[in-house]
Amino acid sequence: MTLRQFTIDDAPIILSWIKDKTAFRKWSADRYPVYPPKPEDMVAQYESDVIFPFTAIDDEGKVVGHIMLRYPEPTKSIIRLGFVIVDDNLRGKGLGKQMLQLAIHKAKNEFGAKKITLGVFDNNPSAYHCYKSVGFKETGTDSYRIDGEEWTEKEMEINCI
Repeated sequence: MTLRQFTIDDAPIILSWIKDKTAFRKWSADRYPVYPPKPEDMVAQYESDVIFPFTAIDDEGKVVGHIMLRYPEPTKSIIRLGFVIVDDNLRGKGLGKQMLQLAIHKAKNEFGAKKITLGVFDNNPSAYHCYKSVGFKETGTDSYRIDGEEWTEKEMEINCI
């Protein structure tokens, strides 16, 4: 597996993995104004010089995952991961773990991260366990109003120094 820059041509493939609104919100929280999103909506999420979207491809060049890295603060010492998803037909095969390991390596070695953070909703236990498997530790909780419901989220991080 490798990570390459995301392109708009990847968007229809990635968005096809999201089968319903609940899965969509687990993936995107409240970042998108409407469901279902269009490829151009996805591209619009990344129109910033502090956001870096990547597409995971397998050894045959097939799109198998997606992840976004961003600098959440001006010091650029922290990388925040988001929009993490793997092809729903390929889940359970270790691809999420492999993609996260590549993103962590990239965050440390190419982006100079001293810390890597992310948030995961409590109603997404498979993602939570995947994040723990690559070394993320819980640092706190938060709550969000998602489609009229209260969702709780765990904040997680890896220290790189």
